[in-house]
Amino acid sequence: MGLLQECPACKKRFSLARESCLCGFKMKKSSGKTYWIEFYEFGRRKRERIGPNKEAAQQRLRDVLKARTEERYIEKDPAARLSLGALCSWYLELPEVKVKDSYRRDKDFIGHLKRVLGDNTKIRDITTGKLES
Repeated sequence: MGLLQECPACKKRFSLARESCLCGFKMKKSSGKTYWIEFYEFGRRKRERIGPNKEAAQQRLRDVLKARTEERYIEKDPAARLSLGALCSWYLELPEVKVKDSYRRDKDFIGHLKRVLGDNTKIRDITTGKLES
């Protein structure tokens, strides 16, 4: 995680510690740099373009890290906690679903699905391979 700079010549990004780019461009005294921040969210690397202002990039990185620490931006994955049985019960209790002409057929289909996959199966564990088999 940290600040990155983009070479004006070849558009490659690398850390601020590097004095020259792989293409030979001298980054230390260059004025056409673009700054990026890099951080991890949900285990995936994210990069965000900030612009030519290094202080703005540092401030944005601080804001992202603070938000991550306070768990404001981290959206918990609801599929990690939600079971198939709970999801099906929630769906069948919706008023717009209850008035459907196909409500009974939907209920039967969901019953078969829960019987095959299991009532306590987590939503994140359901894959297309499981559904096809």
